[in-house]
Amino acid sequence: MAWLSGVFVLSAMLPLAQADDIPLPGPIPSTVYEIELTYVGERTAPAVTLSGPPQSIPPLPYRPFAPILELISGLGEARRFGSCQGEVLRADEGIDLKWTAEGTGRCGQRIALHRDGLPTDLLSYQRLRIRGRAEGRVVVAADDLAGYRGENNVPLATVSGAFDITVPLQEIGRRLDLRYVMALVVSTEAGSARISFDRIEVVREPAENRQSGGIGFWVWRYRTAIENPETMLATCRAQGCSRVLIQMPSQSDDETLWRRYARLLATVRESGIEALALDGYPEAIQEPYALADKIRRLLDLVEPGLLFGVQLDIEPYLLPGFLEDETQLLRYVETIEILKGAVAGRTRLSMVMPFWLTGPTIAGRPLAFAVMDRADEVAVMSYRTDLDEVQDIAEDILRYGEMSGTPVWLAVETTVLPLEHHVVLRRETRSGRGDALVDYDQQLLRWAPIPETQAVSAHRDWFRIHRRFTVRPERLSFAGRTRAEVSMAVRRMLATTSQRSLAGVIIHDLDGFQTLAE
Repeated sequence: MAWLSGVFVLSAMLPLAQADDIPLPGPIPSTVYEIELTYVGERTAPAVTLSGPPQSIPPLPYRPFAPILELISGLGEARRFGSCQGEVLRADEGIDLKWTAEGTGRCGQRIALHRDGLPTDLLSYQRLRIRGRAEGRVVVAADDLAGYRGENNVPLATVSGAFDITVPLQEIGRRLDLRYVMALVVSTEAGSARISFDRIEVVREPAENRQSGGIGFWVWRYRTAIENPETMLATCRAQGCSRVLIQMPSQSDDETLWRRYARLLATVRESGIEALALDGYPEAIQEPYALADKIRRLLDLVEPGLLFGVQLDIEPYLLPGFLEDETQLLRYVETIEILKGAVAGRTRLSMVMPFWLTGPTIAGRPLAFAVMDRADEVAVMSYRTDLDEVQDIAEDILRYGEMSGTPVWLAVETTVLPLEHHVVLRRETRSGRGDALVDYDQQLLRWAPIPETQAVSAHRDWFRIHRRFTVRPERLSFAGRTRAEVSMAVRRMLATTSQRSLAGVIIHDLDGFQTLAE
């Protein structure tokens, strides 16, 4: 821990006058609210993350667990919208809505799904059933939290006369966030209409026995695997492994090496183990066609049916400003579509993503769900040694996988990770209380006090240290433990995860696992 006498202590623990300026990654957001400095291992130059104004924290949703949830009795306030007037009549048999239009255009009523106006988490349900009667043509729709704020909703059905409709939530879940369903919306463009409900319920499918999941290994050193596949396969067999995912050669490698790699995949498949090609890098979202060409090159070399899948670990969030710019999130999704086009149905497309991709959103839905909509399966970097924590951080992805039919692989870490120290600074309006300032013109974080010999641009903001925390490697990685402990943890994860979407657990990685004691 001798490194603590360096820049980290000067910038986080002691007076900051002697600390070095820290270059900031560009482009810098127009409004920086928070700065996180991450000091990894013995590095004295931190990784820097800039964040804009914080997003509003959504209210905690009501999350029911009943296998059949009746919704009518818990419905909340109904509000008119559009050029109409109407009334809401509640009766024992359901809800009666009636309105007459004033002028032209759509009019209707928005009925809160929860009496207290809370969002309702329906992600664990599979079907929505609505029964009633309509006079005229009435559109029945739903909205989520983002739709409510943006006055958008997702149509479910158009009804007239007696109706009894069942809507698969899989269809709805691709258009709104089922974790935050806010309301039913009924509307019409007719001069007048009437609708009454006598049943509104969601249904959870009976639990089925989940098939025992598989075990896989990530293999990054493809040359070593090509030269000595038996060592890789022996480790795989000893752990009851069902798949290996092997890094693809570089485009600059000659054709001979590429053919040997294709032969390696055939050897794996002949051993009764699924073979997947592995690749990806952050810059792929800027030039996806280079990676697409690489995929096509491989597919032209392997025999049909030999390659179980192509797995891509792109990690675009490592690019500066990725999470602050929705256009980059959209570019990531578009990249997946381009790469899926390169696969062209000749094998499966598997995407690697971190568990926290449920946070960033596109059009109000989690980015993780958008990735899952486009992939044949996903692998989640759920690197934790506490298996209860793994369940917690991966739960929403597993639930969405179950609802959408997308297989989910979780992952455990075995490689040696460094200790991480984090310093979080937040914007400070009073310069006298600031610990550092952002010099926008020079793209620098400068620690206070600033020497008089250094010029500081007028375009600047002050920041104050908000908190410090340490991420210990033993929380994230099984490095230093035994192979038996890792195997036990993996099998416990497979045995205790209830969601049918869990397809297996991948170990990161073969080299790290092989260094563990027996």
